[in-house]
Amino acid sequence: MGNVMSMSAFVPVLLSLATSPLAAQAPELVPVGGRPLSLARGADVRSFAIDSSILEQTRLIHVVLPASFATTAKSAPERRYPVTIVLDGEVNVPPLAAVSDELVGSGQIPEALLVAITNVQGKTWEEGAENRVHDLTPPGLSVSSSGLNEGGDRFLDFIEQELLPALERQFRGGGPRTLIGHSSGGILATYAAATRPSFAAVVAIDTPTEFGDDWLTKKLLARAGSGTTPLRYATLEARFGWRDDTWQALVAAAPASWRLHRAELEHESHESMGMLAMYLGLREAFSDFSMLAAPVAPTTSILPYYAKVGASLGTAVIPPQKLLHHVVEDLLAEGRGAAAREAYTVLSSSYGPPSDASMLLAQIAEVERRPPPKETVEGLLATPFPKPEEAKAFVGEWIGDVWMNEDEPRTGREILELEVVDGKLCGKTVNHLPSGEDLVMPWSYLQITSKGMTWGYMNGMRPRGMLLFEGTREGEELVGTMRFGGIDFTRPDGSKPPTLHFSFRRAGG
Repeated sequence: MGNVMSMSAFVPVLLSLATSPLAAQAPELVPVGGRPLSLARGADVRSFAIDSSILEQTRLIHVVLPASFATTAKSAPERRYPVTIVLDGEVNVPPLAAVSDELVGSGQIPEALLVAITNVQGKTWEEGAENRVHDLTPPGLSVSSSGLNEGGDRFLDFIEQELLPALERQFRGGGPRTLIGHSSGGILATYAAATRPSFAAVVAIDTPTEFGDDWLTKKLLARAGSGTTPLRYATLEARFGWRDDTWQALVAAAPASWRLHRAELEHESHESMGMLAMYLGLREAFSDFSMLAAPVAPTTSILPYYAKVGASLGTAVIPPQKLLHHVVEDLLAEGRGAAAREAYTVLSSSYGPPSDASMLLAQIAEVERRPPPKETVEGLLATPFPKPEEAKAFVGEWIGDVWMNEDEPRTGREILELEVVDGKLCGKTVNHLPSGEDLVMPWSYLQITSKGMTWGYMNGMRPRGMLLFEGTREGEELVGTMRFGGIDFTRPDGSKPPTLHFSFRRAGG
């Protein structure tokens, strides 16, 4: 069965995130009246005022709730959500909500509370700009002719000591925490990356890092050389950004727990780049979280993988909803009823019961009544290849075809290659495509049988079983059929997939 982490043990790790002591003391987020903020894609956005004793101001906050928030408030009220804070919130919350919806829906970033902090407006444009620079500039740095004693530290204190605890108490906020800033907002975000370990991820957009004789870069370099607290830092640049030498120095100094990303966005301006930079920055900051980065097989390795992702972020994470649904279905195909039920519990307690809950539960109950599977994907993957002398009769090239219908033309476009490399057998199937390209499938399974040879590789799509080609040798030919190994693959209508036949002849034979 392999080394399998119990999924039931995974559930309390995800759901037992304690509320911090600061949350009980935090000021209230008080709903504000008036016309609600309108966002695309039907996002559920709420507007609040918060009286900050740190800032000695009342600040306007917009909170975009995750899609599952209302459902889990009833089905799993202990479920907590990551928090993503965006500066210059009145401008940046609409694009952030749109890109987050896209990335969450495709399973590339965690579902999160999106929190937009708006700037304090002045009686004139200049006064409003001064307020913004004051909030977003760290003390010790001068931006836009500002002084060297601006309010960036106090603004971050407000976020950490008042806003985040209020979000914990009122909206089940948790970790990981992400901070996004553009231009002067990128300055404060980069300063937070250097001085505030509570933010696991920072996205800095077109940030002028050279101000004050590289003051910002020196701050982040100092943190890189002094600890191993996890950090994901992404800088997206069009007009401003890091110099090559300072970035290379940061990469060289960064501990293994850091993930750094830098990209220049062509055909974008300082003003136009915001939405694209948020998309790319979030995608890169959570690239290991993406379901596209998760292991394909075996299915039982997926939740342990996300436990490792959480460890690298410094907080537990819940796998993407779409991927969890796939895990349940794939475990059912593998005949693992108990594991499928545990995965279903993670899915339903994290996102609410899926639309096909009754069907899945019925399938789980039916599979649980079966005996444990005798053949598993883990077992097939763990089967050692034969020794070279055992397979010497099959070493070389075999040319042939795989077909479903007898009347299909035989083109000889597929080649089996079995060779000895560094004393070990290595096999692959090469399919010469009509486009002229070669599709290469390295073998992950090989056995010599009394009648011939069986080889296989993982299916490149779902269902995540192994494609096993069971061949009988007839002179210089290998003939046989392909079947799914490690799973019981049944179509949605209950029928079995059609049988694939193959025939290969030794090259030169």
